[in-house]
Amino acid sequence: MNPRFLELRIHGVNNTPPDAMLALPEHAVEQFRGDRFGSFWRPKPDKLAELPPDHAGQVPAAVRREAYSWGGMARSSPGVPGSGVPSVLANVLGRVGWALLLPFGLANVAYWSRKLPDDSTPTTKHMVWWNAGRGAASTRLFGLGLTVLLVLAVCEVAIDVYAIQCSLPGITCKRLPDFLDVLGDPARHVRVLAASVVPVLLLLGLVALTSLSRNRYEQATMRRKPVRRPGVMLSRASMWEGSPRIRRLTRLHISAGCCVVVLVTSAQLWRHAFFLVLTVLAAGVLAVVMARVVVTATDCPDVPSTEKGGLWSWLLMISAVLVLVAHGFGLYAIEPAFDGPLWLTSWGPPVVTVALLGSVLAAWSWRRNDAKGPLVLLVLFVAFMVATYWVPLAWIGAVVAGGALAWRARPQDGDQWQAWRGAGPGVLLGLSLTSSVTMATVLVLTFRGWVGTGLQAPPFYSWFSAAFAVALVPLVLLVIAQAVVLLPRLTKPAVLDDDEAEVLVVRVRHVVAVTHRAETVAGVLSTLGVLALVLTCYLAFASPSWSQWSGVTWVVGKGDWVTGLAGVAVIGSFVGAGMLTNRRPLGLVWDLMCFLPRTAHPFAPPCYAERAVPEIADRSREFLDESPDHRVVLSAHSLGAVLAVAALFALPEGYLQRVRLLTYGVQLRPYFGRIFPELLGPSVLGTPEVRAGALFSCDPWRRNPGSTPERGLTRLMDKNWINLWRRTDYLGFPVHGWEPNDLDRRAGETNGSPDKVETHSDYHLCTAYRDALTDLVSADLNQSPDRERGGDGNLERS
Repeated sequence: MNPRFLELRIHGVNNTPPDAMLALPEHAVEQFRGDRFGSFWRPKPDKLAELPPDHAGQVPAAVRREAYSWGGMARSSPGVPGSGVPSVLANVLGRVGWALLLPFGLANVAYWSRKLPDDSTPTTKHMVWWNAGRGAASTRLFGLGLTVLLVLAVCEVAIDVYAIQCSLPGITCKRLPDFLDVLGDPARHVRVLAASVVPVLLLLGLVALTSLSRNRYEQATMRRKPVRRPGVMLSRASMWEGSPRIRRLTRLHISAGCCVVVLVTSAQLWRHAFFLVLTVLAAGVLAVVMARVVVTATDCPDVPSTEKGGLWSWLLMISAVLVLVAHGFGLYAIEPAFDGPLWLTSWGPPVVTVALLGSVLAAWSWRRNDAKGPLVLLVLFVAFMVATYWVPLAWIGAVVAGGALAWRARPQDGDQWQAWRGAGPGVLLGLSLTSSVTMATVLVLTFRGWVGTGLQAPPFYSWFSAAFAVALVPLVLLVIAQAVVLLPRLTKPAVLDDDEAEVLVVRVRHVVAVTHRAETVAGVLSTLGVLALVLTCYLAFASPSWSQWSGVTWVVGKGDWVTGLAGVAVIGSFVGAGMLTNRRPLGLVWDLMCFLPRTAHPFAPPCYAERAVPEIADRSREFLDESPDHRVVLSAHSLGAVLAVAALFALPEGYLQRVRLLTYGVQLRPYFGRIFPELLGPSVLGTPEVRAGALFSCDPWRRNPGSTPERGLTRLMDKNWINLWRRTDYLGFPVHGWEPNDLDRRAGETNGSPDKVETHSDYHLCTAYRDALTDLVSADLNQSPDRERGGDGNLERS
């Protein structure tokens, strides 16, 4: 008989291979659609007949089982074939490039965590940037600042340290490898000219890295546009359509980078009329670029757009490139003298960091009903940083600014149902800025120590390494406190649930409960990073007398060691990891960041959902279109459940009634729903509000839930959604609540082995999965085809 059900399995963050998803040997599955990045798989008919029933996966005759593999989109990175020096170098540089994308990806996540415009109210086609929602323009300006910080750090390394300081008398530096040392020992101005190419090549490399990935698996389009549901941002067609919007933003970032390279050297030579003109031109182009970045806030997928303005980005990029070329000819023809360190690479990073810190502090109140809060925080913070340069008693300003910050950023009633009590954008931007400055510090200080001795680096980077090392002390103490609290619970296992469980299971539950406090730990890390940056900027601007004390000097020296260890960790993780498999390191981080479309930064990791969501939706519609009797079961694990939910909202209502949802090991309610309330919050999913996991309690989730909305996906599915979860799953949670309910079911925590506990994997192999699948399909199998054709079974109903 022809199968009436399509069970489409979608893997999660662990990137389960297709044969494991289908519970079959590798030789018994085949790919029938897609490529190595995203593909559909099914059992081979001729091989199934040769397998015993247990190896055949016990597929009912009425169910067609398929698997969708999307891990290549999020985990694999473009590689250069070959084993020679050029190919190895290209692959190493590619991995370094992926490391540099981390701050950009966090900034992009922060954009989607802000309070998005209400999609349920009518909007006009033509919008201006201030109608795009609070924080849209600021987040894009923040992303531009991250690019400027990166370019300044590379200019410091290439131009200031290697091209200028290494050519000064009495300084001995290591030479570049032979295949890179093509200039030999030229004049200093030629070294500066050649070094000025390095940051431009870095920008072009990041563009190539992200563009190559984007062209491979972004910009997939659905066969038919989804029906837009008011109040559901995921139902917007623009969410999953690649667009020239990000290309315009890319050109603006390239323009800004070229202008910064010109300013780094031309501002040093302002006494020459030619370079003074170049300085004015580069500064003017950079100012216009900033203005255009603000205007592009209307280009984001969450607001209507006319998709105009591409000419401006082209003109600005051409202007910036022409200024850069003129700057190069000027360096070669005028032969200026560079006798000291570049002041822009010294003072530029703290100035830009101060501006970005103002955005971080303002972002803490973006989600709250406080229109004046961001402006007040920004003014107070800038006033404090200016005062540190002229006023010796700057701590008074610190107390005033800190008090105003605490008052303005205080949680309001209802904020407990949002991530970090409504401060999510600020927390994520704080993590982004901290990681960006950390990478810049690692680059500058590690390169300075490797090249030679006696070289100078801007004190900003040394101060940050010391301040961040000090800021890590409270985090270490928090980890120790967690360990001290956890140890008695492991030695004498305390019951972490109402049921009777083995000692080993209870111990694993307690260990897993520690990971459920990730939101609080991330908030603490972000706050400590912001405090370290504030202290760093204060020391860079004010240079207080106590900064020369021997104890402070000792901390600075140890901070450099911390930075060196961080550099080794970065090199080992991002360069050494996956050299043979060509996979990105920190795969879980990439999976979480890459789900969201790129809006805040063009160099953020590409969005795999732009291809995965349309492909899942189209495959479902294709099967449903074959017969009015057909049904689809989307079986999704972990992050795959987010893709499945997005694909459900891309289906018209007539199709939605013929789809069943089986999820397991998911983070929809406590993570995605709290961080992105407008995308996957309670009003979208129809799930009760939930607080963050308590930090030290035995059970982090034993607190009363909030209200349950009267609409959402749970209402649309109408008992056609089953979710499986375990207490021993460090990434899996119930969708409706921890108490017994009709939607959530407990999966077994052991597979019969006395020394193994099931955690985040292998849900599809347990008895609870088979029972849930049977319950989802049995009701329809017991109905007659005539009855199934009625009601919401019409194919074209929308």
